[in-house]
Amino acid sequence: MNRPTKAVVLAAGLGRRLGLHHAKPLLPVAGRPILLRTLDHLAAAGVRETVLVVGYLADEVRAAVGETHAGMAVTYVESDAYRTTNNAYSLWLAREQLDEDVYLVEGDVVFDAGLPLALADSGSGAEVATAVAPYRPGMNGTVVTLGPAGTVHAMLLPAQQGPEVDLGGTFKTANVHLLRARYLREEFVPALEALIADGGHGAYYELVLADTVTAGRFPVHAVDCAHLRWYEVDDLTDHAAAEYLFAGSEDRLTLLEDLHGGYWRYDLVDHRLLYNLYFPPAPLVDELARDFRDALVHYPVGHGTLQRLLGAAIGQPAERLVVANGASELIKILGRLAGRTALVVPGFNEYEAVFDEADVHRIHLPAPDFTMDPAHVAGEARRAGVGTVIITSPNNPTSMAVPRADLVALARLLADAGIRLVVDESFVDFCAPGHSLEPDLAELPGLAVVKSMSKVYGIGGLRLGYLLSADTGFVADVRAALPIWNVNGFAESFLRLLPRYRDAFTASCERVRRDRDELAALLGELPGVTVYPPDANYVMLRLPADTSAREVVRRTFAEHGILVKDCGGKSMPDGDRYLRVACRGPQENRRLAEALAEVLVGEPYPLATGAS
Repeated sequence: MNRPTKAVVLAAGLGRRLGLHHAKPLLPVAGRPILLRTLDHLAAAGVRETVLVVGYLADEVRAAVGETHAGMAVTYVESDAYRTTNNAYSLWLAREQLDEDVYLVEGDVVFDAGLPLALADSGSGAEVATAVAPYRPGMNGTVVTLGPAGTVHAMLLPAQQGPEVDLGGTFKTANVHLLRARYLREEFVPALEALIADGGHGAYYELVLADTVTAGRFPVHAVDCAHLRWYEVDDLTDHAAAEYLFAGSEDRLTLLEDLHGGYWRYDLVDHRLLYNLYFPPAPLVDELARDFRDALVHYPVGHGTLQRLLGAAIGQPAERLVVANGASELIKILGRLAGRTALVVPGFNEYEAVFDEADVHRIHLPAPDFTMDPAHVAGEARRAGVGTVIITSPNNPTSMAVPRADLVALARLLADAGIRLVVDESFVDFCAPGHSLEPDLAELPGLAVVKSMSKVYGIGGLRLGYLLSADTGFVADVRAALPIWNVNGFAESFLRLLPRYRDAFTASCERVRRDRDELAALLGELPGVTVYPPDANYVMLRLPADTSAREVVRRTFAEHGILVKDCGGKSMPDGDRYLRVACRGPQENRRLAEALAEVLVGEPYPLATGAS
């Protein structure tokens, strides 16, 4: 059938959820306002007249678009009730324009140029066609189920999508439709007029389409546009997702790195952030879900109870503990309390970030082995006149743990000089058993252990961490720097449940160790690459000479959709020759190794490890 030469675009919305002070359709995505991009694509699809239904800041929209756009005539219908009505009313205002085949487009949808053409050229011959794609969690709006011939079997508006409705297997509508003249004349426009006459000013026009599906006189053909980019922008989360979707690969990478997290919302494999994928187990999550409302609405307990809960979970006296909103909160406090400090580097960059440069003395682990000599570190600390030494073990990014005996020796050497030792053990549970210094606290009063529970327990969203020391005066000083309610109710619930799941946690760490060792073996097959023996849930590798880690990161992401971290920002020599890659499941780890091999070699490179 012929391609429409007319379009109606609904562009009257306020964009309240976006917090906008300009017209919502003029919101830029990847440097181009949504509405102008839409008009570009309609003109390219052969549209010669577009009707814009405007409302909020209508003059601003008119000024941005004008009377023509890309050779296409633009006319306007203005809503005087955009604050109190919905899109059915907006479309009803333009009903006289629904007199021939049209594309019906919502003004907050950003899409590829090929989407209107996909509707017109689908070959179905349908009087009604709607663009769809398989539903994914996080999508909002109308969904459909499909019959065997690709026609819409049922259409579910948001009000019909209660928690009991399983949306798996449904398709999300892209809010771009093709409506033929006969359908408009015989069914759609009369039904739209009846809806408004019946007081449906606050309704959605999709109600009319849903009734069309039910009546069955005009089959609604679904055109799967999963191969094309599109996104409906209703709120800030949607806007960020659309920016990512329509950005170039280099800009995408920059956007992600600026986020510092939330990668699960994007279509990628995250080998950058450091998780325990096997904890918490489903029964623990289910118990947390049952506590959801109480944890949400009630104040959590204070420090005393939190310390006892954590003490019961890790087998330590409560008076030795400070419970924090992630290790990052503790690191900030150490930056204020520790005074002049020696940082053993490379290490976790947050420690370097919280100290004034004048208060920091860096003690470098010698490349390329990155081993720690207790006597050397202690001597440097004494000569630098510091009061605290901070070291990370297992190290970030090397993934190598300092031998326990060397840390004990360092703690004693420093204690003799009146210097406190802080050991960040955030990844120690991924080591072989027996590495942690927690059992030695009573014999090493100048020792403090910091731990991020978020990483090792797989609860990055809860933000839990702790500091542990037998120096109860120091513990009291750290605790005094915290607000009364620094840990939320969900984290409190987690601590209450944790002792029941000790065996599951131990088993999860064993699985991580197996996967990590297999990943290290796979990476060891890469030509010219040095793999450091890992003790944490990540692996560091040194790339061949003249190979830029940043370029490998960029290509691995652009060509394979896999996110890894280069060590260019670490305090280490030749950091741009090193990659840190997080361990995931066996299949993802193998795909990562194959992707890195292809990037390094320039073509697919066979790996033997783990092959069946």
